[in-house]
Amino acid sequence: MSADVIVVGAGVIGASIAYHLSQADVAVTLVDRAGPAFAPSASWASAGGLRTQGRHAAERPLSMRAAIRWRELQCELGADLEVVFGGHLHVAEDEREAEAVRSRVADEAADGVEIELLHFPDIRRVAPGITERALLGAYTPADGQAHPGLTAAAFAHAAARHGAVLRFGAACDLSIGANGVEGVRLADGERIKGELTVIAAGAWSVALLDGIGLRLPLRWRGLQALLSEVAAPALAPTVTAVGRNLSLKQSPSCQFMIGGGWFGTMAGDHVETHPVEAHVARQWDVAATIFPPIARLRLAQTWAGAEAQTIDALPFIGRAQMRGLYLATGFSNHGFQISPAVGELVRDDIVNGQEALLAPFRPARAAGVGTEAIEAFVAEPISL
Repeated sequence: MSADVIVVGAGVIGASIAYHLSQADVAVTLVDRAGPAFAPSASWASAGGLRTQGRHAAERPLSMRAAIRWRELQCELGADLEVVFGGHLHVAEDEREAEAVRSRVADEAADGVEIELLHFPDIRRVAPGITERALLGAYTPADGQAHPGLTAAAFAHAAARHGAVLRFGAACDLSIGANGVEGVRLADGERIKGELTVIAAGAWSVALLDGIGLRLPLRWRGLQALLSEVAAPALAPTVTAVGRNLSLKQSPSCQFMIGGGWFGTMAGDHVETHPVEAHVARQWDVAATIFPPIARLRLAQTWAGAEAQTIDALPFIGRAQMRGLYLATGFSNHGFQISPAVGELVRDDIVNGQEALLAPFRPARAAGVGTEAIEAFVAEPISL
């Protein structure tokens, strides 16, 4: 079996790339060990925020481009993605933090982000139950949330409608020949040949690249999330806070989802992740401090997902040093919102040549990171 392009990984990034390539009549095979957004992948575990604010400057053009796409994406893909545009609110609790919010609003407004500076009365207008300590807020009214699992599946199914071949249910390794990467070898021994192989396998990308001796400043980490019991509708925007390890939203099911950069434990060759009980209590307390109504609710569920992180928290997107290999991995816990733009730009990059908006993410930048720095980054212990 052969293809023009093989995409490894059917999370939101890989499935979006496969969809956009198939739209351009590229012969695509999308390969995944299980299918779209399987546990414990990042697309399965993600809180699903659609956030344009708080982005690295290099990601901002992608985020703004993606925001336009999200407006019509359900119609385009012919699927319910549970998209809700309730805005995003980032709050400060003291004057020092307020200066950081003012700086964010000024910087991002200058770049064209639709962002507003809110004082306490207006903060309470958009989020009535929020803490009275919320002195100042950065508010992006066009932001919101969607369901990552549904989105990954919708991209994959839309790719298939455009002719992409879906090969789910088997792990794979990269197949190396005299001319570099020549495709993949499935667990049952079958080989799929491709002119270009795109690695978009999230945390599983680390082992795939290690398997061909390509060592990058890329690691996997377990990040955990909490879900409350069902509550009355009370919070429209997604919420973060200066100096707080918090990502908070109320989903269409009316449950509160609490995320952020809380680490779970990691084990096993297959990227196992498990919540840390001590982190659960602290994570819940942070959310209840910022949004006190949560304190009256019960915890319903905890989980941890596997996330690929890079040393500078920017993804690797572009052709690797090895011929036949293209990377789209290491999205460091903030790839969901930009996934429609990433798929579109990667398609243009592969079909038409160097895409300027992807220049900051080229894997070649890893050449400046020494072996000792890579090993220290990969081996860095999590804080428990």
